[in-house]
Amino acid sequence: MMLLRDYHGHSYELTNPQEAGRRFDEQIETIMPHGGCGQTITIGTGDLPVLRVDIDVDAGRAAVRWLPDGGYVADQEPDKAITVYESPDTGLVDISADLVRTTPAAARAAVVEYVVTRQRPTNVNWSEARPSS
Repeated sequence: MMLLRDYHGHSYELTNPQEAGRRFDEQIETIMPHGGCGQTITIGTGDLPVLRVDIDVDAGRAAVRWLPDGGYVADQEPDKAITVYESPDTGLVDISADLVRTTPAAARAAVVEYVVTRQRPTNVNWSEARPSS
């Protein structure tokens, strides 16, 4: 079963690409406890997330990571870090500008592609080297 998990650990079943896009859109607009929209979302099968999206729609930026190999999307040059609400346990975390290298639209497209193929998305540019942060 394909699941999207929000910052609070709530799981939402993603039964098709349309549902994946709808759930993603719904989540990224949610106001977090810190008053902004920045949050962490994970996507995967069962209890094994493979795609992590740290996103702040107000900043217009996202970090997308493929957890099995540590790769990250690098569609744009580093600009600025974002602060996201990762979970109730960890609270706010800063995501380095070196990782925040794509747009919310590209992050959404990567999520939808993953739900369709269950493989690392190919519609974004991946960097294999882990930036220091």
